[in-house]
Amino acid sequence: MGKPSCHAGFTLIELTVVMALISLMFFVTLPRITNDIFVNQTKKTSRWLLTSVRYLKEASIRDQADHTLHVDMDDGKLWISHALMTEDLVEKSEIGGLTLADGIRILDVSFAGNRKISHGVAQIQFYAKGYSDNAMIHMVNENDRELSFHIPPFLPHLKIIEDYVDLEG
Repeated sequence: MGKPSCHAGFTLIELTVVMALISLMFFVTLPRITNDIFVNQTKKTSRWLLTSVRYLKEASIRDQADHTLHVDMDDGKLWISHALMTEDLVEKSEIGGLTLADGIRILDVSFAGNRKISHGVAQIQFYAKGYSDNAMIHMVNENDRELSFHIPPFLPHLKIIEDYVDLEG
């Protein structure tokens, strides 16, 4: 009577099934991981503007102080300040603000009354009474698509338009 034989290892079929399952798992999850890790810079900028405008409208009423969204077209930066901040805090806010990626550029900021700023820093005011300047931020993204971000004076949210649209139009 012989010893029962012990099989050490896996068969080729078992290994093939495991490899197929791992490949299927990567096929399903890899696009999601890629989108989460390498976030589209246009979406990042849009989300920052959406949350910042909502925050500014709420904070100006809550704090009963004017708040400002600074848009620096030359350096491609956006940051927030309010009337009660010291100069040091405003500088820290500028440093900690959003710096646009290389592929995104601010074209101009237009205000009601056909006033348009295309160089330097534009300041969009959010007032303690709950309204803001009627403003439109125009950007071009990494694919040369133009975007318009409309900040309505009395509504709490930002409107994103996938084209260059004039404020008065």
